[in-house]
Amino acid sequence: MKLATKSLIVILLLAGLGAGVYFYANRLRQDVNILLLGIDSSDEYTHHADTIMVLHFSVKQKKLKFVSIPRDTRVIYRGKTRKINSVYVLNYDIGKYPKANNEMLKIASAVLQEEVSYYAQVDYEGIKEVVDYFGGLKVNIEQKMYYKDNAGGLLIDFEAGPRTLNGADAVKYLRFRKDGRADIGRMERQQKFMFTLAGIVMKRLNTQNIINTYSRISKSINTNFPPDRAAYLFKVFKNYDLHDSSKLILPGEPVFEDNQAYWKADSEKIKGILK
Repeated sequence: MKLATKSLIVILLLAGLGAGVYFYANRLRQDVNILLLGIDSSDEYTHHADTIMVLHFSVKQKKLKFVSIPRDTRVIYRGKTRKINSVYVLNYDIGKYPKANNEMLKIASAVLQEEVSYYAQVDYEGIKEVVDYFGGLKVNIEQKMYYKDNAGGLLIDFEAGPRTLNGADAVKYLRFRKDGRADIGRMERQQKFMFTLAGIVMKRLNTQNIINTYSRISKSINTNFPPDRAAYLFKVFKNYDLHDSSKLILPGEPVFEDNQAYWKADSEKIKGILK
């Protein structure tokens, strides 16, 4: 092979490598949407999406949004009108967690009119483990919370005021909805929970322990979010003031159709919500 030909091949290889590094780094700098799914798997036959929330990381603007999607959001799926949380149940029955999580990505992207590429799915046991791993969660309980379900073996009994929740109590806090505001009140508590947990994570993490921490808590979470992107987001947002973030509920209104209560999304108001 002539020297000129060899040189040309080397140049092309180096150019290709350089382009690959450029596009890889550019991919890391893109905005990120992560679908958070909290699953009620209290028994082997029950797998409902109790929490459906999207975290939007605006990398360039260094902004974070929490967008809650009501469980009763009206969607058209496989030619039928359904509640969005039923999409999870339907696909879990077919293909367990991988199938259910990926189908929820598709339907959430359709509802938000924006691509949601990543998911992080956790059940109640996983929530317990994550909260306990970080040493509990301090929250201010606005009003007394009491609910007893003898059949389900559930007792929620919290007095109003500041309280440090362990993993088991955190699950109860997230499940409670007997405050007269039903799912709206619960979604606000879910956002408050995620806001507080995110603050703890950002405070505890550093460049030395991020990979080990990610590896540890990922055992309690099903996710397709790559570690390199997690490390990059940490680098960008490590000094971010969470009080600058936005907490939203999917724009829409409650409706009653065909003897079913739905949350009807407002497609016009949703446009650009993840910007």
